[in-house]
Amino acid sequence: MVRTHVFASITVDCSGLGFADRQTALQEIVEELRVICDDAPGGAFAHPALDVLPRTISSSSISIARADNHCWERIIRELVQLRATMRRLRADAASTAH
Repeated sequence: MVRTHVFASITVDCSGLGFADRQTALQEIVEELRVICDDAPGGAFAHPALDVLPRTISSSSISIARADNHCWERIIRELVQLRATMRRLRADAASTAH
């Protein structure tokens, strides 16, 4: 079974990506997480964990990209859920600020 996740600008077939494509997918997710963190009220520095998280994921990208398909799919699924949660929190914060 092929599992597909849709990112902001790319579609990723989780089980069929090679090492370089996995790194690209991770870089896209990390970049979006950075943007979300930077756009947070007070910036990422208001929440130190949010400042560290994208850097931690980025520094682990080689290990993550080399993971077997099962681990890769689980990691990507968790990162996609994290991104969705952070987007929701950003939207909620923006709506309560107005």
